[in-house]
Amino acid sequence: MSDAILSVRDLTVSIGPHQVCAGLDLDLAPGGRLAILGRNGAGKSTLLATLAGLRDADAGEIRLAGQTYAAHGLQAAARLRGWLGQERGDPFASTVLETVMTGRHPHLGRWSWESGADAEIARAALAATGLAGMETREVQTLSGGERQRAAIATLLAQQPRLYLLDEPLAHLDLNHQIATLDLLARRARDEQVALALVLHEPNFALRFCDQALLLFGDGTHVAGPAREVIDAATLSRLYGHPLRRVDAPGHDQPVFVPE
Repeated sequence: MSDAILSVRDLTVSIGPHQVCAGLDLDLAPGGRLAILGRNGAGKSTLLATLAGLRDADAGEIRLAGQTYAAHGLQAAARLRGWLGQERGDPFASTVLETVMTGRHPHLGRWSWESGADAEIARAALAATGLAGMETREVQTLSGGERQRAAIATLLAQQPRLYLLDEPLAHLDLNHQIATLDLLARRARDEQVALALVLHEPNFALRFCDQALLLFGDGTHVAGPAREVIDAATLSRLYGHPLRRVDAPGHDQPVFVPE
């Protein structure tokens, strides 16, 4: 797809002897939202890191906005691709605002400092994630859920065209899970960015994503429109536990529940 923000061709990814996927083809266009689903240990995080250019694939090609990561170079790639990993480390004391402003670093010159405009972008990101008023708090004093939202705010402040998020709902209560997915989906729609999210809840994948990639843990995968590839039989195979479909009156989206 010529206008794809992320384009993957014949990708093979492994962790030692464990094959995550083989022959994966994938396109994420502006506004596209991809959910990556699978059991623990299937390789979801490894694949996402590979898509982010943070580790090498065994074979195949990844193009970001039409070019390889090597052709972009590190800083140009960082302006285009935003990454939210699972791990959080705050070894040095800093305020919440200072932490979120690190998202602006790909847009700065080598010896440049953040401007007032950068600070306003960071404050807007904090407001979007429900953290307005916490700018001067020490980031190390935040709860796990607040720290997760600060990490998402940092990604928003970066303003990439491609968001790669590894379990963005970790540590969040249900209210903030829905708010975060609503926020990301709106950003995809309104700003025509692309999203790839590692999720554990297939019902969220159906509600908020238009594409799905299911990793079965043995190197096989299923990819396609979310409403076509997410069904009871496939989910039961994916999670190794029987699930059944429930259709609620007045709702066009089914719900899948464990038996």
